[in-house]
Amino acid sequence: MIATRSAITVRLALADEGPLVGRLVAQHGGPQWDWLDWTQVYPYWLIGEVEGVPRGTIMAVPGVPFGRVEFLCVDATLSHRQKAVLARDLGYAAIASCQLMGSQAVLSTVNAPETGWDRIATRRGWVNMGTGTLILKRITHE
Repeated sequence: MIATRSAITVRLALADEGPLVGRLVAQHGGPQWDWLDWTQVYPYWLIGEVEGVPRGTIMAVPGVPFGRVEFLCVDATLSHRQKAVLARDLGYAAIASCQLMGSQAVLSTVNAPETGWDRIATRRGWVNMGTGTLILKRITHE
């Protein structure tokens, strides 16, 4: 028997793929607020595909000197190996996107209950800068 590896690719979300990104976020662990408008995801969201099927997403927001990488959402029904590779590849692509646009460092939030991510992030060179509370301010456009 020959072991094969699923084809995993990461690409920039297209301008018209906002509804797809919104679905991936809602289905795979992100916020499910019904008031969010997903029509303007380009150029900040990346989509991860497994064998051509979108199975994860991440937001990369370049900034100088700091960029932000947030909302890694990966399909929990994938095999452990596929989840790990997809999460890794999405994370690295998001960092590369920020770096390409001039970010000198990237910041990210890890949810407190997900302690396994701290260990993974540390192994990948991230430094824990402290703990806190993620806060949100809804902005309405009138």
